[in-house]
Amino acid sequence: MPKFVYKAKRGPSELIDGTIDAENLDSAIDKIMKLGLSPLDVFTDVPGAARTIKKSPGFTLNFSKRVRLNDIGVFTRQICDLVDAGVPILRALTITANQTQNPQLKLIIDQMHIFVQDGGTFSEALAQHNKIFSQFYVNMVKTGEIGGNLDMILNRLAEFTDKDLETRARVQASLAYPAFMLFVGAVTIFVILTFVIPRLTVIFDDLTESLPLPTVILMGLSDFLSKFWWLVLGLISILSFYFQRFQSSPEGKKKVDIWKLKIPVLGDFIKDVEIGRFARTLATLLDSGVVIVSALESVWAVLDNEILKSEIKLVSQDVASGTSLSAALKKCVFFPEAAVNMIAVGEESGHLEKSLYKLAISYERQSDRSVKTIMSLLEPMMIFVIGAIVGFMFVAILLPIFRVNLLIK
Repeated sequence: MPKFVYKAKRGPSELIDGTIDAENLDSAIDKIMKLGLSPLDVFTDVPGAARTIKKSPGFTLNFSKRVRLNDIGVFTRQICDLVDAGVPILRALTITANQTQNPQLKLIIDQMHIFVQDGGTFSEALAQHNKIFSQFYVNMVKTGEIGGNLDMILNRLAEFTDKDLETRARVQASLAYPAFMLFVGAVTIFVILTFVIPRLTVIFDDLTESLPLPTVILMGLSDFLSKFWWLVLGLISILSFYFQRFQSSPEGKKKVDIWKLKIPVLGDFIKDVEIGRFARTLATLLDSGVVIVSALESVWAVLDNEILKSEIKLVSQDVASGTSLSAALKKCVFFPEAAVNMIAVGEESGHLEKSLYKLAISYERQSDRSVKTIMSLLEPMMIFVIGAIVGFMFVAILLPIFRVNLLIK
């Protein structure tokens, strides 16, 4: 019977090296697991053969801009299913890397595989790629490793990721149609003013009568665009570039996020989404056994709005100094009183995570209603604006023709 050399873990940190007799690799892994160990690497002990373990690279490539949230969701679900089926984490990473379609994520999983193979934990491997895997994600996995219930934690993490993806997809789908309408309307108006109107207004050149003010405005605007359309497009491109650059800076993002929160209806929608995400994330962490101080340090990282994120950072500091969560949240300007009261009830009853789950469900439903309200206001508003512009151009062209007809009569 062949011998297999293995590297395994007992508990969260103890590493064990040993050998075991087994008929094949699968049998060896089963025997190691029956010993109460978590196998990290298992290979055949061939006499005279040298085992070379690749070292983890001294740098970590940053592919965060190319790895989408959807890719992370699929990765989480695959790892969850494999670990839940009893597959060791090292082998699960190998299988997941082979099944991953995104080449950048595949390289990252390969790096994590090397790190775990060299004796690191899965959570430590994730933490090396903190631009992709949030602190919340890493802390959840770390809790599962310490508590010995990684399969259950990964399942909760997969459910949370699926829910977050569903929320984002619903919002994007709701905004896709108005954005498309706005784009098509703007392009249509630009083409009409730049290329169509100049050919129509030629008929007015021989008129001796003075043209109406709307026609003069339309002809002036059309003449400018027909000559300098390239300049207009260039200015729009430059302004868009500098706005994106401004928004990507910490100070710029704060100013833009403050402005977003002050917009009627949209500001309430952003707060509903962020509070729902905050409540669900904190509830998931607390329900998984993470202490509230550590949980709050992870929660703020999953929020998108910089203003709300900075407020949760202050809440984390207050709770760390001994203040209750509800008392700390009362100081937040943008956190609703109704949400604070629900959290206070959860603290008093000793079931904070249950109150947070209820709060998350409540604000997720409220954000759905806000989306419908925004759509019901946005679509007719866009139709009205585009219709008004097209109507103005139509009237501006017809007014001189009507005046000529009246003079002939």
